[in-house]
Amino acid sequence: MAWDGANVTDEGMDETPLGKASAERIVVKYASSGYSPGDTYELFVGPDKRLLEMRYHRAVRVPGSPTLVLEEFGGYKKAGPLLISTDHPGTGDGHPIRSTFTDVAVKVTGSKNWILAH
Repeated sequence: MAWDGANVTDEGMDETPLGKASAERIVVKYASSGYSPGDTYELFVGPDKRLLEMRYHRAVRVPGSPTLVLEEFGGYKKAGPLLISTDHPGTGDGHPIRSTFTDVAVKVTGSKNWILAH
């Protein structure tokens, strides 16, 4: 399946790179030009359809940025109808990294109010 210049494939069940759990592996590979040129994202989806982990391969070397990122998805919070992962510990080229999101809120279409994730 192609999506916005990317090829998306379902690779079936596989072991997650960090947690060593079994999960469905979805691979998103971008074309060599356009958005995220040549990059590959491997998304590991659990039985509850939540993202468990991601493996990201950067195709074009960017000084100061890792070429291989492994991240877990945790700290899920509900914001209106959405479930959002707010904590992403992992590694970048083998070194510890962590991405976190705070003060996450959504605004549902037609509403004037923001809904804070909790």
